[in-house]
Amino acid sequence: MKKRMALNLLLVFAVSVFLFPACSRNTRTASTDPNAPGAANTASSPSTASPAPNQPSSQTPASSQAAKSGWWVRINPGATTAQMITFQIGTSKLQREEWRIWNASEPAEFDVPEKYSQAPRLYLRGNVTPIGKLATLCLMYKDRGVEHMSFDDDDSETKSQTEIDIKCR
Repeated sequence: MKKRMALNLLLVFAVSVFLFPACSRNTRTASTDPNAPGAANTASSPSTASPAPNQPSSQTPASSQAAKSGWWVRINPGATTAQMITFQIGTSKLQREEWRIWNASEPAEFDVPEKYSQAPRLYLRGNVTPIGKLATLCLMYKDRGVEHMSFDDDDSETKSQTEIDIKCR
């Protein structure tokens, strides 16, 4: 009986060693420390500030406007109940990277990174926080909607510049 209990405790410990880092990896909390991960850095401009490798950027100037000269994203704040949306971006599911975290207090329209702005095909993946809350957005190319996305966990799409989705006007 004692051996079985010791084995169960060892098993629980081993599982927690693997699950705890996986669960806490994407958790971001507000902090008053300006050097804390995820804290806004007002001392540097967005063009010079770069997140750690494989970490999405949460820095978006509050006054920035989407140029809309290539690919861009429009969040529907009236239909979005999620507090945050974490985005990955790339040219395909296999060639993607962490991009940014959008918070409900930020502008609802924003351009994709310059290196993807004119890409013929774009892969976009969004994950909501908390899970179960809704994100509704449109992936846009210049003046037209390419893909309407609405999800309460995660969703991803690969689209080309020439596609049109009439739900995004």
